Amino acid sequence: MIPPRRLAYLCSDPGIQADGHKGASVHFRELARALRDRGAELTPVMARGGRDAQRRLPGVRIAGTSSGEGVERELRALASSSAQLDALLAAGPHDAVYERLSLFGVAGLAYAAPRKLPFAVEVNAPLWEEAERYRGLGLPRAARALAREVLDAATVVFCVSHALARALAQDGVDDGKLAVLGNGVRLAAFDTAPVARRPAALRDKPVLLFVGSLKPWHGLRFLCEAFAAARRSRPLGLWIVGDGPEREVVAALAARFPDDVVVQGAVAHEDVPAIHRAADVVVAPYGDDAPGYFSPLKVVEAIASRRRLLASRVPAVCEAIGDAPGVVLHAPDDAGGFARALDEQLAALAATGPELEDSAFRRSLGWSERAAVVLERLGPPVRALRGTSAG
Repeated sequence: MIPPRRLAYLCSDPGIQADGHKGASVHFRELARALRDRGAELTPVMARGGRDAQRRLPGVRIAGTSSGEGVERELRALASSSAQLDALLAAGPHDAVYERLSLFGVAGLAYAAPRKLPFAVEVNAPLWEEAERYRGLGLPRAARALAREVLDAATVVFCVSHALARALAQDGVDDGKLAVLGNGVRLAAFDTAPVARRPAALRDKPVLLFVGSLKPWHGLRFLCEAFAAARRSRPLGLWIVGDGPEREVVAALAARFPDDVVVQGAVAHEDVPAIHRAADVVVAPYGDDAPGYFSPLKVVEAIASRRRLLASRVPAVCEAIGDAPGVVLHAPDDAGGFARALDEQLAALAATGPELEDSAFRRSLGWSERAAVVLERLGPPVRALRGTSAG
């Protein structure tokens, strides 16, 4: 295999910030780090930077903006591709291009196609469907057509789940170019993290931990109800770390049970491993309304932390857990099932303690392994391109 030496690495989504703490920002940065550790000379280009962009993603070039609303925002996003293309041209030449699919983002295609470069596209969701459902699209047909043009031009399309790969194939994307590459984790960060200091209210009792954005489909309302019922019959604490639309729901629970519930708010992602190590059981209570195509970072990080996981039995979770030890599932939105699963986890906790043995499956979740897959898939087309150039 001849991997690409110089790799253009692109994200034109203005909602993904170079120094951000959300899962998409973490995903983009951590894969960049792993690709560099594997020897790739990376040129990261993003639409949005932030004050701490260069420290968190060294060498990142910030190009373009898509401020505005509705159609104006979408047209600005399309126009920003010109600035991103200029950034790629200034940093080139490159052996290959890797782009995170973004609505109205065509800079990667515009750079790769005329040079006949290997072109990898990462897809994290059916973006056009999400945008129409949750935000509205002023130019829905154009959004879908441009995304499809990018996917059709790609050498390889990396999907974060098998469900997403199936959906793209059903939509007409060549299934021969589809590959599954779920969320990863920097294992060294979890292996070397100190144990965070538990909030005072949660000492001397088993602690459930929820880490992540407080979105409706993350099951926070159900978790609050299930926890309120569970604490009646046992000492139990709940530690919620994150922010989002459901913050008032979890704040109300903390006000009801100030001695058992702590809502910390969002933290820097580098603090997450230490917080995991201070907990006993990580919870991921996705509801029935959770999308089936995503790759749940909180589940992957729970496995990386070697803590027990109590999660709902939704397709994305079932795919993500593999054969990881210490996982107990319950039906989504099922309070009785949650209580039984909790009893099982607390019994195991009492018997063997909070830390699980390492596993081969856990070790397979590293970003380094993900980066190796990317470079391996790009190797043959890079080799073919170099052979053509030499000839």
